[in-house]
Amino acid sequence: MRAVSEIMTPAVEAIHRNKSIRDAERIFVTQNISGVPIRDGIGNLVGFVSKTDIIRFDLTGEDPTYTRLHEIANPRVATVDGAETINVAAQKMLQEHVHHLVVMQGESMVGVLSAFDFVRLAAEYVVGDDDDDITENMFMQVNRN
Repeated sequence: MRAVSEIMTPAVEAIHRNKSIRDAERIFVTQNISGVPIRDGIGNLVGFVSKTDIIRFDLTGEDPTYTRLHEIANPRVATVDGAETINVAAQKMLQEHVHHLVVMQGESMVGVLSAFDFVRLAAEYVVGDDDDDITENMFMQVNRN
């Protein structure tokens, strides 16, 4: 089985909880990511904010320049160990109804696994026009040792 660390987005830095929504949007664009962990002043993970959270906020009509991330972030941080299998990570995403998992190695954050990472993995193995061939090739690649 492939490990989470093989397909995650590495080196995603957490953003401080008191930064603005605009700050998060800039990070999304410059790092080409769709979500970012939120940390407090001493570095503890205290939430996660995604593009979906920002879209929900935009519908309120409030000013994103003055709204702090901790006001809109999901305070529940879903995590997975980088050595865990991608199958376990996918199940966790489904069970917790999230599109992102913060990837940990011990107490350290080492990256973020997103639903998009699974799409990228699937795209790597689309080699034919026959759905059965594609499914079989993906199954073989995911389960390789």
